This record gives sequence, structure tokens and C-alpha cells, in this order.
Amino acid sequence: MSTIVLGVGERFAAPGWDFGPESVEIQVYSTGMPTGSEWVSQARSARARGDREEARSCYAQAAAKYRQQGDALACAHAVRHIADVWMEETQLARAQPLYEEALNAYRGSYETRILDLANTVRPFALLQEAAGNREQARALWEEARVLYGSLRVEEGVAECEAHLSSLGKLG
Repeated sequence: MSTIVLGVGERFAAPGWDFGPESVEIQVYSTGMPTGSEWVSQARSARARGDREEARSCYAQAAAKYRQQGDALACAHAVRHIADVWMEETQLARAQPLYEEALNAYRGSYETRILDLANTVRPFALLQEAAGNREQARALWEEARVLYGSLRVEEGVAECEAHLSSLGKLG
């Protein structure tokens, strides 16, 4: 919620760093605008309280901040959580395009963390399964199983295998 303003030629003196007598004090001005991570924190609190509407709103604010900053992966993370909240309310049609947006961002970046991708593929597989799209669900569960397996997340692998088994194909 704050920014650091330095004048021309001024240097930042961090704790433990000694730039000598030319070091300057930092002037901190409150912008009054929550950061993306502050919006995410508010969204998590709202979700924990069961206030899904507030959670979606805060995640949307976070996504807008991240989008404005050009942080596609942080935006994808916030968007995925909006979709998750819609899924909690069984609003598949509202969740689907959000999962697709998050997946496109994650799959389009070399900086994507595998766990973020797996944690987006998983609920999208749940959505496809709930919507009766068995082949799409199966392909997504297989992808999630590989992703979780590569990270040795045994609980994730087991969940994927259980869904694949219920869909009639494991392998």
C-alpha cells in the first residue's frame, strides 16, 4: 500500500547495507490503493467467512491489478480462484471460461509453476466431469495425474486415479 520515492541521484539504504554518508532516508507515501496481494488476502478472508460474493469481488480486484501490472501468472491465479468460488456454488457455466483463461495463461508461460498448473487442471477436470464431458474430464485427469506425479504429490495422484477409475479408464 506504499511506494518508495527517491529523488534523482538518491540511493536506497537497506538494513545492513552501508552506502556511507550519501545514503538517503526514504519517503513513504501511502497510495491508499490495495495491492493485488492485499486484494487476494481480503478474498481469502471473505472466502473463509463463507462470503463468496465478497471473495469473488476481491479476487476480481486482484486480477485487475495484476492485469494492469502485466503479471499474467498472478492474474491467472486470481482468476482461477474466482472460478473455484463459482464451482463451490455449482455455477459451471460461470466457472468454465475463467478456468480456460487461467489455463491459457499458465500454458502460455515458461515461468508457470507446475503446481499452479496442476491446481488449475484439477478443478477444470471436476467441472468437465460434472458437466458430463467424460472424454475432456478424462484427458484433464490424466494431465493432472502426470503433473502431480512429477511433483510427488501423492494425494493429488490418488485423487486423479480415483476419478480416472470412475470414468472407466486408468492408464
